[in-house]
Parts: sequence; structure tokens; C-alpha cells
Amino acid sequence: MSQSSPIGAPRARPLNDREGWFGSGRELRRKARQEHRCVVCARPLVRVGSVYCSRGCQESFHARYFWDAARARVLRRDGFRCRRCGRRLPRRHLEVDHIVERVRGGALRDPSNLQTLCRRCHAGKTRELLHALGERAHRRSEEYPGLDSGIGEIVFGEPSTATWD
Repeated sequence: MSQSSPIGAPRARPLNDREGWFGSGRELRRKARQEHRCVVCARPLVRVGSVYCSRGCQESFHARYFWDAARARVLRRDGFRCRRCGRRLPRRHLEVDHIVERVRGGALRDPSNLQTLCRRCHAGKTRELLHALGERAHRRSEEYPGLDSGIGEIVFGEPSTATWD
């Protein structure tokens, strides 16, 4: 279910896992209600009508399925501080970055693969990644003259017509 986007247009990204939320997530919530246990940590529930024992468990569960929840959780976890330069900034000046990049197989919403970076550090990390990928593409194009060196080739080792999701 990939969408193509014209050059220069913003790329569509799968920010929310609706199938998971309404599929496995719904089943987990149903089971938690039946057992009167928290859906995340399995502690006994104290509030009627909720499947979470605390706000932390609710945020953790929502972060599995929703990008905005994962982003908010990571910003709070990191204390609104850039993990590279250490500066504490307002939320609007911070970005949540994948430690292991998506093009290298990093998990989308896993908090252990997310970090808070200021815009300057995020831009620097992105430049480093593009430089590293560019070197690999250059070496590959020398091996196979005439081969278009797109990101799919860098990651998967063969020409790709796939678009960013």
C-alpha cells in the first residue's frame, strides 16, 4: 500500500497503525477488561471503565499505535532536551528522530529507537546519513556503470521502484 509522490512533494508516512489498533489492540483491550488487569503491565485495575492502571501505561500503549503519542512520550522521557548537544528547548524546536534510520530497518514507533534532537542536530545527523549513503551509492555505481543509484539500491542492493510510505 505505497503511494507515489512527485519529486519535491512531501512523502506520506505510516504514522498510525489503525489495523493494529482496531485488530490486535482491540483484542488486548477486551482481554484486559475481562481479566480486570492493565493492558500494559497486568496490574489490577482500580478505575472502572479503563484498561490502564496509570497514565504512563496509557501513554505506552497508545505509543505502540500512534506517532503523536510516541513523539510526546519520547519528548517527555528525554526531558525536552536534545540528546546530542544537551540543550533544553521548547517542544516546537525539537524533533523526534529514529536512532536506527527507517531506511536501515529501524522500528517506526518503538520508543527505544527514538530520540529527541534539536533541529540543528537532526539536520547534522541527516547530512551524515546522506553522506554515508551517497558514498555507498557511488561505490555501487562504479561496480555497475549506468545503474541509477537510488535509495532502494543502497538499502536492498538492487534497483527499486518502491516509493516512500
